[in-house]
Amino acid sequence: MDALLHQVLAGLATGGIYASLALALVMIYHATHLVNFAQGEMAMFTTYIAWSLIDAGVPYWPAFFLTVFFGFVLGVLIERILIRPVERASVLGVVVVFIGLLVILNSVAGWIYTYTIKSFPSPFSQQPILGIRYISAHELGAIGVTLAVLALLYVFFRFTPLGLAMRAAAQNPESSRLVGIRSPPRSARSRA
Repeated sequence: MDALLHQVLAGLATGGIYASLALALVMIYHATHLVNFAQGEMAMFTTYIAWSLIDAGVPYWPAFFLTVFFGFVLGVLIERILIRPVERASVLGVVVVFIGLLVILNSVAGWIYTYTIKSFPSPFSQQPILGIRYISAHELGAIGVTLAVLALLYVFFRFTPLGLAMRAAAQNPESSRLVGIRSPPRSARSRA
């Protein structure tokens, strides 16, 4: 029974990570109506940046925030340099750009960091909290971070003007444009 309870709780922690990745894909899709096939590679590349900073002696949390900033800058550069010039192209053309970006990021990361598995430190202790042996502090932290991110996203999309505008543009772009919210026409996004 102990092993079953441990596996269920560990599965919840892992499932929270997968749910966060799926949420990121859905948010990008609803904003652009395109599937970013390179999203995982972008996350992998920024994780290698964080690993490099931590390996160089930067403490975990400063490395985390520097990596978030770097990921933001990388995303803006990719959008401005690669995606914006082809945004009026066919969906297939944009998909080819995303797949090309996936291959480029994967190859550059392999070239710089090699293809060997590297261990990444956890910000959470490996010791059980309060003597609970069914779930580690790392797994509990993963569940807590997932729930905190979900709560922040809920508040953002429910109560902020930008979040409400993003929801409106994703659900009904035509009506959103009528009330002054900028959103590309659906025909430009769904052309094949």
